Amino acid sequence: MKTASPDIRTVVDSGSTTETLMEIRGLYKNFGKLEVLKDINLNVHKSDVLVLIGPSGSGKSTLLRSVNMLEKPTAGQVLFEGNDLTKANRKELCQLRERMGMVFQQFNLFPHLKVKDNISISPRKVKNLSQEEAEKKAADLLKRVGLYDKWNEYPSRLSGGQKQRVAIVRALAMDPDMMLFDEPTSALDPEMVGEVLDVMKALAADGMTMMVVTHEMRFARQVADYVLFIDDGQIVEAGPPDQIFDHPQQKRTQDFLNKVL
Repeated sequence: MKTASPDIRTVVDSGSTTETLMEIRGLYKNFGKLEVLKDINLNVHKSDVLVLIGPSGSGKSTLLRSVNMLEKPTAGQVLFEGNDLTKANRKELCQLRERMGMVFQQFNLFPHLKVKDNISISPRKVKNLSQEEAEKKAADLLKRVGLYDKWNEYPSRLSGGQKQRVAIVRALAMDPDMMLFDEPTSALDPEMVGEVLDVMKALAADGMTMMVVTHEMRFARQVADYVLFIDDGQIVEAGPPDQIFDHPQQKRTQDFLNKVL
């Protein structure tokens, strides 16, 4: 018998009056007979920072990819700014995705394009910005993350941390209303993790709405408004960081944290 995962706002409510940016209702995702997501229900409010934690293979990345339809849900709804992504046609989905930036584990930069072009190509092609406008935006964002000196470099000349910061800038160049991060530091050497997390902390401080899949528990504790512990495709427990890390209620959460903290 399936049990419904909790709506995050019934688990914890900060009293925020900000608008609901995303609603996920009864979300299921199967790969053949394998049920990866099981009745996920949660709200994301504007400026929320949601951090998804849990063991490998628990469904965290699949949930994030289902949010912007990189994985098509088997059942359920994903409402983004009032639009049901599960019912959107291809053109509508492309337009909605423009407002939802995604940062992957492996950077996904275009190796044949310089940093400036990796960042400015989408604003030019999709948002019809002039080359001058797009490059000014790229320059401003690169200065913000301390990488303006890499303006004319190719990705192969960058460290892993620099590549990921460029990937974040590329997503920000589209002026998204929400950012999705799928384990953005998992492919980095430990000494490079901090420079990427610092950029993400700054985004959170600026009020960017974010959903982050990560194994960086210190980041989750410091930056998250809400932490979701996911296991076996379900939200087992959700709440503010001090509740989840210091006073977890579910035994499965306790067992996991005892191993990783």
